[in-house]
Amino acid sequence: MKKSTIKRCVSSTLAAALVGLSSIAMMVPLAHADSSAADTMYRLYNRHSGEHFYTGSANERDGLRRAGWRWEGAGWVAPTSSGTPVYRLYNPYVGDHHFTVSSQERDALVSAGWTDEGIGWYSSDDNRSFPLQRQYNPYAHTGTHNYTLNSGEASYLISRGWRDEGVAWYGIGGASAAPWGTSPSEAPFKNCKAVRAAGRAPIYRGDPGYSSKLDADNDGIGCE
Repeated sequence: MKKSTIKRCVSSTLAAALVGLSSIAMMVPLAHADSSAADTMYRLYNRHSGEHFYTGSANERDGLRRAGWRWEGAGWVAPTSSGTPVYRLYNPYVGDHHFTVSSQERDALVSAGWTDEGIGWYSSDDNRSFPLQRQYNPYAHTGTHNYTLNSGEASYLISRGWRDEGVAWYGIGGASAAPWGTSPSEAPFKNCKAVRAAGRAPIYRGDPGYSSKLDADNDGIGCE
């Protein structure tokens, strides 16, 4: 069997597992009180795979930006700890991530070949003002799930054929856009002087306005 065929079969099997477990995944139990500390959760987008990725690590965010991912700002604010962890999993067959509060869904995916990457962040046990909605794209092999506070974004995706899977977890604060526009059509800056004048230095690969001529050592960070 060809490798591409194997990947499609594995992807289809894992997608079916996710759909079958969606009702389990949406159960967010009330448990211990949230910590008083908070973590900003960064949202990034890979235009090649269609995947949105979420992390509380600024180092991981910056590494992905150097690799060409687009930083979209803060997706939400999470408690530093609570009684409800959000598990992070990775599919090595298609290069996709999945996030869930359900240990049963996590274990089923690990049994199906996903890599358990531990706890990504925590869901609020006390605050219900910031629900992260989960949508599923049955037609995609990567970027199959989207998580958002934005009801308009969720409604738009559902109108385009994505499936509404309800509330994935809860934050304790809202989203905020990246410090500058994220339009991919923005023309590259002419030089680093222009980048600095716009308050955009350093500029990362994948950011609007970036070009390789601004990045002399080709490390993904221009105008350092």
